[in-house]
This record gives sequence, C-alpha cells and structure tokens, in this order.
Amino acid sequence: MSQHDVAIVGGGPSGLYAARLLAKSGLDVVLFEKKPFIGKDIVCTGIVNGEIFGEYDISRDSQTGVMQTVRMVGPKEEAVFYHHPSPFAVIVDRVAFDLDLASQAAAAGAEVMAGTEVSDLSVDTEGVRLRTASPASSPKEWKARMAVLATGCHHRLHDKAGLEPPRKSLHGAQVEIPAPDEADTSIFLGKSYVRGGFGWSVPSLPGKMKVGLITREAPLPAFRKFAAARFPGAAGEDSLRSPGIKPISQGMAAKSVADRILALGEAAGQVKTTTGGGIAYGLLGARFAAEAILEGYHRGRFDTAALSAYERRWKTVLGREITVGFWAWKVFAWMSESQISSLFDIAKSDGVFPMIQRRGDFDWQSGLILDLLRKTSVFDYVKGLSSKPAFLDRLLN
Repeated sequence: MSQHDVAIVGGGPSGLYAARLLAKSGLDVVLFEKKPFIGKDIVCTGIVNGEIFGEYDISRDSQTGVMQTVRMVGPKEEAVFYHHPSPFAVIVDRVAFDLDLASQAAAAGAEVMAGTEVSDLSVDTEGVRLRTASPASSPKEWKARMAVLATGCHHRLHDKAGLEPPRKSLHGAQVEIPAPDEADTSIFLGKSYVRGGFGWSVPSLPGKMKVGLITREAPLPAFRKFAAARFPGAAGEDSLRSPGIKPISQGMAAKSVADRILALGEAAGQVKTTTGGGIAYGLLGARFAAEAILEGYHRGRFDTAALSAYERRWKTVLGREITVGFWAWKVFAWMSESQISSLFDIAKSDGVFPMIQRRGDFDWQSGLILDLLRKTSVFDYVKGLSSKPAFLDRLLN
C-alpha cells in the first residue's frame, strides 16, 4: 500500500497550489484528479485579479487579455459602460493556467495523478485510507497521514470524512464561440432570460469569446433561452446546444475540518458569492491550509483541534466577503425587472462610478457593496421600496 504525508483529492487551482506548497516544504504529497488531464472541461470564464500572479508566484504565460471596460445590459436593453482608469482584471486560458500550476507542483516534488478517481475514503487513528480507480489500472489503496478535499462542488467524500459542506449552490453553464477580436466584456441582467442570476460574454482566445450564465434554475434550458435571446446570430453553433455545466458552491461550509481531513477551495465554500469565481479565494485558502498542515506535521497532530486554526483563519479573512456577497445576491435575485432597470438609471448618476473607481476591487467587494447601498442614491431608492424582505432591511441598517 502506497503511503504519503498528504493526499489531495482534486486537481483544480487550490489543490494544485496546496500540493506545490506542501511538497516544496519537504512533505511527501500525492494529488488525484479524476479527469484524464489537468484542465479538461473547465467551466470558468478565467477572469482573475492580476495581483495573484505575483502574490502566488504564478506564470503570466496563460494570460490572454485584460479587462478595463465592461458593458452592462439591462432588462429593457438599457446599457451602461463602465471604464476603469486601469485594467482591473486579466483573462487567462484556464487550461494553460492549471497546467502551469500542475507543472510547478510536480517540480516541487508532488506526485500528480490525472485520470485517477478517489472512490472511497476512511479515517482511523493511524491515518487516512483512500481507494482509487483508473481506466488504466485496477483499484488501488493508498494511505496518508492526512487528506485534503479540493473536490469543488462535489461532496460525496465529505460525509465519509465528517465534514459539513456548503448546502446551497447555483448552476453555471458556458461555451466558447467565434467572436470579433474587438468584442467587449458584457454582463446581461434580466429575468426574462436569466432568472435568479446573470449572463455574460467575455473575450477569451483571439477570435473567441466565452458565453455563459449563472442561475438558480435548471442550467441547460436557462442557457439555451439566454443564448437564443442574446446571440441569435450564433444559433448554428453546436456548442450552444450543449454547454459545459457545473454546480457552484454558495456560502461557507459549516465544518471544513475533521480529524486528519480538511476541505479546500470550493469544497469549503471559498467562492465569491457575487460572481461564483473561486480561483483567488481558493489560492488563499490553500496557503492557509498548507500552513496548518505543516504546523500539524511538526507537532505530530492532525486532529480536529489542531486543524481548526485553518478554519478560523480562512473564515476570519473571507467570511465578510462571502456573507455580504451572499445577501447582495439575494437582494438582486428578489428584485423585479423594473427595479433592476431603475438601478441602471441610478448607475448613470454622479457618485456611483466614482465610488466604484475608489473602492472597487475585483476580489474584495464587500466594502464597495455596502458603500453603494448606504452612501449613494441606491440607498434612497432601495429604502423607499414599499415592500422589502426582512433580510434587505438587515443589510441596509
């Protein structure tokens, strides 16, 4: 039976970065990814804060563009263009981005095993036992001193580990289609084609753009309706009929640590509840996880009490962002189309865009959300609504 210090289940950015940090610190690390290769079939726009490259020592080779202007389209076809003084985010090719992280993890000494699914997991006083299956080999058992679940919004192993994953989720759907090179990044708001969410188009590779949505509804019919309404000229694209689909965690995990186990990234709810993006929060969570694991390794302890420092730290740093974003999402999902249209009129007034320029941060959005609600004409408008749910009053006061 193969034995390691740490077994990581999931080969997304958070799992790969944790593998790199732990292996670089001298631990014996194995990472399992069930897809046949790292980066396959990712449903993600690939929009990240440009600061993460320096913060986490990640190559910029995957960068395909920058974001400085965004067009927002409302329910009545009203449009608002926002132009930031400088690029506020970058667009990456997610396959190249993830492969670079995998390469760095392997170079640090981690064993990265794609095409290998963890089918079972158990914990005892001596460690964690994992059972894997692969198309190329017979089932195999592994043992590690502890395990990390970086499985995204897939929680099959959480119950076996004694974890309590995020209980709420949304649905994402996306395709990549041909587009003119000068296409803008656009956000589409309106319940007539995206209920309980929003749609987008984002330039990706040269001559391509990603078209997608995030919604509470069944994603496939919602996406087809959205694509027909917003991109009728691309109706012949086969990909528009069969988009990539994934669940997206919404809110923090109630319990992200247990004896010899911790959940990381989207598996712990380390996701922006405004946009569904999880790369930046997952990388930060991986750093906190590696610190806690290394401390446990040096102390010879991997029990819940020893690992709880990880949960306290990530929830302290990310909790406000995730919670404020969650309530802001509920407000948006509750609003009618006419109310959303009114917000477009407000957005064109003085005070809103200057505040976004001063307070806007692609990853840390809670301060801007609360200031927009409390310090602009948005407050007066929302406060004056004759019928408001109780949670909206709590957010305003």
